Amino acid sequence: MKNVIKSDNFRSSSTAKTRSCGRFFRSIPALALSLALTAALLSGCFDYGVQETKYPPTVNTAASVFSENDIGGTGLPWGVTLQVDPSVLVPYEFERVVDGDTIIVHSGDGERLRVRLTGINAPESVHPTESENTPEGKEASSFLKDLLSNVDTVYLEFDVAEKDQYDRTLAYVWIDTGSTYIMVNEIMLATDYAEPVYIEPNLRYADTFRQYEG
Repeated sequence: MKNVIKSDNFRSSSTAKTRSCGRFFRSIPALALSLALTAALLSGCFDYGVQETKYPPTVNTAASVFSENDIGGTGLPWGVTLQVDPSVLVPYEFERVVDGDTIIVHSGDGERLRVRLTGINAPESVHPTESENTPEGKEASSFLKDLLSNVDTVYLEFDVAEKDQYDRTLAYVWIDTGSTYIMVNEIMLATDYAEPVYIEPNLRYADTFRQYEG
């Protein structure tokens, strides 16, 4: 960021210093010019009021990286609306993204969990049958990887059923923005990388997810 100094006193002071330095140089022999230049620098003749530029600290949270995507007027990325009571959230170490609706995490005791994001469905990108995979699925997976690229910890919220028929953990995944929590499931819906699905008994946020249909 450039420092713009508007003070008239600064300009007058700088001009006076410069003129004084000029008279000083003309009054000495040429052979002593190099010494005079050195002395002038040390004495402050060329003081132009340069200030140290200060940069804001880097904050590695999704909200800081994607804050420009507040498109819904909610003050949150992508115009998401859901908020949560932090007391219901369980922290897990984030490992990696599998696809657009599945991630791998580790619990505090070291258990490795495959987490299926509850209430959403993204197109296929890692299906064993290659013909089932789609460009849209790869885009959804890539977006989720970018979203979580600076995230070390995710927070899981569980609904009624915590496992599906494939023994995957079912959860609403939240990330800490520094001032609040935002739900990854809703972000995937708000950005059109996934569609809502309603599978009983996990319908806690079904009413909110319906706004992203179509």
